[in-house]
Amino acid sequence: MTSDGERNLFDRPMPEGYRRELQSLVAVEPPKVVRHTGSVLLFQLGQLRLALPTKVATAVSPVLHIARIPHRSGTVLLGLVAFRGEIIPCCSLARLLDVARNETRTARMLILEEAPGRLWAVPIDAMVGIRTTPELQTRDSTPPVAHWLRGTFEYKSRDFYLLDHENLFRQITLATA
Repeated sequence: MTSDGERNLFDRPMPEGYRRELQSLVAVEPPKVVRHTGSVLLFQLGQLRLALPTKVATAVSPVLHIARIPHRSGTVLLGLVAFRGEIIPCCSLARLLDVARNETRTARMLILEEAPGRLWAVPIDAMVGIRTTPELQTRDSTPPVAHWLRGTFEYKSRDFYLLDHENLFRQITLATA
């Protein structure tokens, strides 16, 4: 049961301009919320600053001993490395991307996981960090490895290039076959 006061509250006429104001508020498209899913690992290879999704960049380790494979020198395949009790192929990302490396003492080995149980090791010059997946931008200048990229983003006032990991794994497989 409702009282007369409650009925008067809901049955009263709308104030003038209420409908127009409500329509104008509803007509405005709400701002798009950018949802960043995932994260990327930032690293350096020569003068190039690159990024890969952390779902494929599974580990970073100190430089591992590379056991050369006879008759395979000078190719993308550098040899084999032992990582956490497994023997995995080690490939030169620098040779694949045609980038000059800076041989430094702080070099690291980046472990990539193409699929469960399918690992690759690639030497990198430096590990920069990890961050949430950024919004990619388009640049006027073409980077030297443009056909390997998904896009570009800025981090700490520096340009980073997000590698297309699907294309990367396809090319590693072709180059090491």
